[in-house]
Amino acid sequence: MSYHIYTTKGIILSARPLREADRIYSILTRDLGLLRASAIGVRKEVSKLRGSLEPISISKISLVRGKEYWRITSAEIVEPVPPAPEVMRPMALLEKLVQGESVNTELFDAVEGALVSSETSLEMFEVRLASQILFHLGYLKEEDLGLDKKALVRAINEGIEHSHLG
Repeated sequence: MSYHIYTTKGIILSARPLREADRIYSILTRDLGLLRASAIGVRKEVSKLRGSLEPISISKISLVRGKEYWRITSAEIVEPVPPAPEVMRPMALLEKLVQGESVNTELFDAVEGALVSSETSLEMFEVRLASQILFHLGYLKEEDLGLDKKALVRAINEGIEHSHLG
């Protein structure tokens, strides 16, 4: 039996333990959308995948479709991102809002662009990234993106309320 291997760029949103040495990852991919993927033995010290699957890193990932989850066959880190709370919170929001494996390349490009940019203020980074996520998912209007910080935070909160998460 042969398997098709899909290789795509992905942003590791989160990881949770599975069994003794495995993990399940939530990954926003450019070509496949948001998916859940398992990595076998990744929690072992000798795992080759271990360093390439850190939360919030941008990696080139090869996957095969499994019965329950995608399975990660290889990964190579493209861009490490420090896991500051100001970065983690918008990623958690993204994971909650995106459901299923629907491709949204504009969303992926916006999130990747924000993560690799050199935004000076981490506080403003969080607001800008959350607004980009909500805009690309249809919860904010384009004119909202140009608002000052206070008005933008208000628009973000309204967008989250409209998503029924708040």
